[in-house]
Amino acid sequence: MVTMSGRVEAVREGSDAILLIPDVEMVNTSERGPKIVRMMRDRHEVVGLRPTWDRLLYDPRRAKWPRVLLYALDKAILGWRGLLLARRHRVRVVFCESAHHAIAGLIVARVLGVRCVWDSHGNGKLFYESLRKGRLWVRLIATLEKFVGKRVDDLITVSPADAAAYAEMGLPPSKIHMIPSCVTLADVDSIVGPFRPDGEGNTGPPVLVFFGSFGYEPNREALEFINDVLAPHLERQGLVCEIRIAGRDIPQIDYHRFVRPLGFVPDIYSCIRSASLSIVPVRRGVGILVKVLDSMAVGTPVVLFEFGARGIPGIRHGVHAYVAATEEEFLRYVEEALRHPEANRGIATEARRLIERGYEWDSYKDDLDAILRGSGTRALEAGAT
Repeated sequence: MVTMSGRVEAVREGSDAILLIPDVEMVNTSERGPKIVRMMRDRHEVVGLRPTWDRLLYDPRRAKWPRVLLYALDKAILGWRGLLLARRHRVRVVFCESAHHAIAGLIVARVLGVRCVWDSHGNGKLFYESLRKGRLWVRLIATLEKFVGKRVDDLITVSPADAAAYAEMGLPPSKIHMIPSCVTLADVDSIVGPFRPDGEGNTGPPVLVFFGSFGYEPNREALEFINDVLAPHLERQGLVCEIRIAGRDIPQIDYHRFVRPLGFVPDIYSCIRSASLSIVPVRRGVGILVKVLDSMAVGTPVVLFEFGARGIPGIRHGVHAYVAATEEEFLRYVEEALRHPEANRGIATEARRLIERGYEWDSYKDDLDAILRGSGTRALEAGAT
């Protein structure tokens, strides 16, 4: 079996060889990419293709038009490298993580006559619209995803909203499957210990936590809200607390005295467990906010906007989380959660139960395997429950 590090292990009987575009960093978090790869590696050979220019091409801080000109060359080279790698390992399936990488994947699949599967982390048109991109860029991403979606053998997406958006774009419903982003509860519990609701064992001033990658614009906007609106509000209300910010690319700004940037935290589950409250003031984007699932799995109650709840069917305000429609509600719910921590225990318990019922990676292993083999799937039906 070919692993991400290039080692060869014994091939499992009945397994297929899968080319993964792009190769992913196998971090110990609930990030979708590494979890999907681990599930594939349980049953199949997987060989990863690492792109050369991704950091340059998809960095919005760099000049736009030079990146556009480099785009076509990059896809041609990536397709050629993928073709050589796929032939060497007798690949039967090409698995791609984005529409951009699926262009190269389709080149490989069509030349070799093998299956191509695209795992979309969120509908691009919805995403660009949420970021208020110009009409030209919205049209371009919609055209790209429609082109790719009609040519791959199967498309996996993460939520009913994303699945519906692809169907509205004209993609055949028969090739659209839904496997939501999930967590692995055994991994969570092995790191932070058996589940317990928030409030048991926490001492000292309350701690709030927000985490993510701050190269992502919606996360940066959420951080600005925390620093400029939430922290001053809590100070005016006499609620002394510490708001920890964890993740990559945290901007260098003048932070409120309540806000403490931590930088990248390798053990994010322990960071969540140490907090009294997880705050997720993200209002734009697409797909499922995995940071919400992580917090619910650990047992730390969450305050979030309606946008974050829309990607998680079944979540209810006051039962599984505090779900705010407006900034005023968000401020009020954080205040209520800090003043009445006893109410958080029931919310944390119900949140964990929701994760156990529908957002555990192990429950989707067979669905993913069926898609990879082209033998049909119940993934859309299961994900919608």
